[in-house]
Amino acid sequence: MNSEIAVIFDMDGILLDTEMIYMYAWEDLAPKIGIEVQYAREIVLACTGTNSATTKKIMIEMLGSEEAYEKSVELSRQCFHKYINDNGIPVKKYARKILQFLHDKKVPVGLASSTKEAVVRQQMRDTGLYDYFDVILGGDNVVNGKPAPDIFLDCAERLKADPKICYVIEDSFNGIRAAHAAGMHPIMVPDLMQPDDEIRGLAEAVFPDLNEVVKFFDNIQQR
Repeated sequence: MNSEIAVIFDMDGILLDTEMIYMYAWEDLAPKIGIEVQYAREIVLACTGTNSATTKKIMIEMLGSEEAYEKSVELSRQCFHKYINDNGIPVKKYARKILQFLHDKKVPVGLASSTKEAVVRQQMRDTGLYDYFDVILGGDNVVNGKPAPDIFLDCAERLKADPKICYVIEDSFNGIRAAHAAGMHPIMVPDLMQPDDEIRGLAEAVFPDLNEVVKFFDNIQQR
């Protein structure tokens, strides 16, 4: 199986259970900045799977000003880091299992996250997942973030893998769109958002958790 496929993971919402912390942070800050909690949720969902530059544009538009954006980001960051300091970085169930499975099968593995690369690398070290990856890329490596395919294509090139044999494990709509645009095999494991008809049409498969993805890859090996 080692030469047949390569696998590229997203980070937030797939390997780390951090999307729910972002959501919690924004729900907490909503009354402090004068917006409804539901609108705060909509902001988080609109930015899920986008890099920092795109997130900034979306938030300024939805919050009405750069000043409101700066204030909101600072408050949400404080809440996020307090949670992490108190509880550690939560790793998704079966994340270690699938990474160990692919490692044992000698499958090339990449990480392509919209989060800044320095943060990605630090969080991978903090959670003990760092050494599972042959390539790690953050959203600040590309001009065009997801849903553009750039980061996945760059990751495949560094893995020395043909995009056609790359499977991408994603939770966000923009991530699935990006993987499809890259000519890869998108697999969705939903986190904050369940797939709609568009995303089900773009994804090769939708699984409830990473354990089901392990079974999927195990079946590929046995073909």
